Amino acid sequence: HVGRTRRAHRSSIMANTYHGVVKGVQSGDTLLIMGADASKGPPPEKLLSLAGVVAPRLGNRNGTPDAPFAWASREFLRTAAIGRQVSFTIESASPQNGAGPGAGPVREFGSVLLDGLSLSALIIEAGWAKLKPGANDQQRPEYEELSRLAQLAQEQGRGLYGPESAGAVRDVKWAGTFDAAELVERCKGVLQPAVVEQVPSGSIMRVILLPGFEQVTVICAGIQAPSIRRQPDGTEQAEPFSREARFFVESRLLHRDVQVKLDKLDKNGAVVGTVIHPQGSMSLELAKVGLARVVDWSSMFCDNAPQMRAAERAAKEKRLRIWKDYVPPNHGNDMGEVQAKVIEIVSGDTIVVVDGTGPERRFSLSSVRAPKLKEQPEWANEAKELLRKNLIGKKVKIAPEYRRRFEQGDKGETVERLFGTVVYNGDKNAAQTLIAEGLATVARHNQSDERSLHYDDLLETEAAAISGKKGIHSGANPARSNFIDLTDPKARERAKQFLSTLQRHGKARAIVQYVVNGARFKLMIPKDNLLIGFACVGMRCPQCARRDGTGDGEPYGDEAHAFTRSQCFQRELEVEIESVDKAGCFMGSLYLPDKRNLGVALLEAGLASRIPPAADRSTYGESLWKAEELAKKEGRKIWENYNEEQEIAEKAAAAAAAANEAAPLADSQKQHVQITLTEILDGAHFYAHVTADQKLSSLQQQLASMHLANGAPLEPRAGQIVAAKFTQDDDWYRAKVVKKEKDEYTVLFVDYGNTDVVGKDRLRALDPTLGPGVISPQAIECRLAGLTVAEPNDDDGQEVVMALATAAWGKPVLARVEHRQGDVLFVSLFDGAQTNINEQLVSTGLARVQKEVPPKTLSLVVNELRVKEGEAKASRAGMWRDGDIDE
Repeated sequence: HVGRTRRAHRSSIMANTYHGVVKGVQSGDTLLIMGADASKGPPPEKLLSLAGVVAPRLGNRNGTPDAPFAWASREFLRTAAIGRQVSFTIESASPQNGAGPGAGPVREFGSVLLDGLSLSALIIEAGWAKLKPGANDQQRPEYEELSRLAQLAQEQGRGLYGPESAGAVRDVKWAGTFDAAELVERCKGVLQPAVVEQVPSGSIMRVILLPGFEQVTVICAGIQAPSIRRQPDGTEQAEPFSREARFFVESRLLHRDVQVKLDKLDKNGAVVGTVIHPQGSMSLELAKVGLARVVDWSSMFCDNAPQMRAAERAAKEKRLRIWKDYVPPNHGNDMGEVQAKVIEIVSGDTIVVVDGTGPERRFSLSSVRAPKLKEQPEWANEAKELLRKNLIGKKVKIAPEYRRRFEQGDKGETVERLFGTVVYNGDKNAAQTLIAEGLATVARHNQSDERSLHYDDLLETEAAAISGKKGIHSGANPARSNFIDLTDPKARERAKQFLSTLQRHGKARAIVQYVVNGARFKLMIPKDNLLIGFACVGMRCPQCARRDGTGDGEPYGDEAHAFTRSQCFQRELEVEIESVDKAGCFMGSLYLPDKRNLGVALLEAGLASRIPPAADRSTYGESLWKAEELAKKEGRKIWENYNEEQEIAEKAAAAAAAANEAAPLADSQKQHVQITLTEILDGAHFYAHVTADQKLSSLQQQLASMHLANGAPLEPRAGQIVAAKFTQDDDWYRAKVVKKEKDEYTVLFVDYGNTDVVGKDRLRALDPTLGPGVISPQAIECRLAGLTVAEPNDDDGQEVVMALATAAWGKPVLARVEHRQGDVLFVSLFDGAQTNINEQLVSTGLARVQKEVPPKTLSLVVNELRVKEGEAKASRAGMWRDGDIDE
């Protein structure tokens, strides 16, 4: 309550004297006084009119004009009393609209002392109020003194008694009666003197601009305090801390002299601006004490936006007021500042860095949105290129700021991204560089989202780029034309046409767009606007693992790839073209930033080997040879087990074997095995089981016991071994995925040789204990040695399939292995002791002898079959019925 200093001996409210602070001055005779203690929230208030005096009434927006000198009277009292401590007594009270059921709020009258002086006497003496003529007022103790002061003021022509002039009555431009847009445009950026007349909420004020008396509702730029909404019935709907925020502002600014900077009109026609008190920014003070949050859409108009955001962060950390339930995000323990080298530009706002020997880390630029490749490909490439020029291969300083999760793909999966500020060349902000060139925009965050610590600088930079029509704000496409892609397989012939042009350049600038393996690339040649395939001449690197994880690489293949990628990827290097191969891939030398030949560096490191004919033809053939010899001598990488004497011996043995292939074995020395056919693909190609092998039965029992139907459906990759349910019998078998088309998979049952097309609901992951490395595929792929037959969809093809099935299906047959090629056996089949099925098919004209020169191991078999084929031709059997089809 208002502090009471003494109590008179008479009863009733009129006997009490109170202390308070003048919060507002409504007119030349009425004050709003509040309690001095605001430690427990907004203190009580009283609207008190000075007893016995009357000042001119101010007008309102309903059409009532000011009484003459009403503004000057109010200004005199406001200037004297606003914000000052006073003591006061309440002498009388009466309803504003008379007595009875319809009466309005009680209006109280009393005396107010300022520094021991009566305010009534002060304004009467200055001539800004008059004495009330009523009998009751004449009986007041101070009436005689006030009458003397009023007489003196009248005699000397002070205040109201002075000559009336045009300035005695204000010409108020009430809100809505003038062109607010014109006012903002006229006053933009210029501080306007004003008086705060009303505070609807902590971040909204109604002010009177001086000297033009325009009434303006100002939304404070950069902040938003909790709102207070007035309901149709006159009650207020207040958000938490809204009344506290309003009091915080009212107690400091209501009816105070301020300066206002008008910035813009919002979508509802309200003016967005900044209200400045001589002691500082109210917006900043609200943010400091946790009574307002900083908002992005208008913070760009604030000169002190960074300080406001810092104040907001401090209030959050202390959990002040509106932040009382704030829980800081837990970003883990890897959010410290990073000094790292940029090794990849993923897009116009995302990079990959590596810190010493640590793992690669991906960062996206905080609060930045670069053009998307699918939506604005030209600008997306421009943004990526600017980052590449400025960052690739450089040491940068990264300040991680926040993490976000984003949906990826159409399966609802999410991926986490780490955002931060990237600084290069000492003090340059990569995000600001992009935005300044119009190659990215500032992300508009949700109010609760974290953002860049430099967010306001980014907004300011973006505004400059927009006004300067830079980049994407220009309304045009980049000047750079589309490049010619010679890496397309269809462009191989066109690629050869550019060889002479590229050779004439000698050493030319090239940008490494992609590293296929340690020695193969895609290069952009800016001078000719070409994208080419390129390989280091005369050498081979071990193959690296496939990026999709479907295949293992060769030893040191990944290391060679990493070696090259770390020094070349997305760098500007020099390339020298020597030749082009039949596939349209250019051959030559690529030079690292330190001018070393990459091919020489790879060979010296033991990460590549020469291809002698091509290497020897190269201009740098001798350098390549010396580099490889050094790696061999030192036993580096691929040469770690190199033995020169052993290599010489192996080359000699290989040459001898090539010149003198072993003579074919006698039939008695060849492998013989009893088999049962499981699948016939054509008249000379089939799958079979070894008859005596019992592994298959045990394997199927294990599969049946695993209750695979209860497992999760699978979406395997091509080449993967899985468990698949066969359509015809709904049993589970081991299968290899051959291909995928839409949502269906073609699978090969590796233990039988037949195929099926199934959905993912009929596929399951295979237990590792049943994998092909543990139990080899039970179906053996076989071909009839030396034979060629018609396709199975041809009439002759169907006839030979039927003949093979008649001779060998459904019973054990003997297979003599004539030749092996990989996992395929080339066999002669026997039904019983003497019937050679291969010869039988040739004799009946259903099959013919292969035309190709056979391996030496098949030479005797093929010679014998040709005798049978001659007999079939002579007797016009089967396919020879119309004569020799080769003539």
